[in-house]
This record gives sequence, structure tokens and C-alpha cells, in this order.
Amino acid sequence: MATPPTVDEEVKDHVSSAFSSENVAFNGSQDEVMEIVNAGPWGAVALAGLAVVLVLAIWVAFFIFVFLPRGAIG
Repeated sequence: MATPPTVDEEVKDHVSSAFSSENVAFNGSQDEVMEIVNAGPWGAVALAGLAVVLVLAIWVAFFIFVFLPRGAIG
């Protein structure tokens, strides 16, 4: 297995663009990052909640328009 390349600040010939400083995102200070992390994943929670509501709405519509008109079987 190949070993990963070492990062040397003195070398300007980079092994990949990931080692180039202009390709690395600035995340802010440690306090700013912690503030963002502590806010939580509200977008993911909202998307998951929307998906659950949509699935339940489709199920209720299917129940009302397909199962109820057929009546009891047997």
C-alpha cells in the first residue's frame, strides 16, 4: 500500500491540488466553527420531516381513494 505524501510548507510543487493553500476553504476561527456546529443540522431535520409528511400524505390519500371505496372484503 502506498504511503500518503508528506506536506512540506517549503515545497511549492504540490502532489495534488488539495495541498495548495488557495484550494483549501477558510472555515473561520475556532469559535465561529463551534458556533455553527452547535446550531445543529436543522436543514437535514427539516428535509427528513418534509419527506415523512409527504409519505404519510400519500399513504392517507391512497387509503381514502383506493381502500375505502372497495369496502370490507369477505
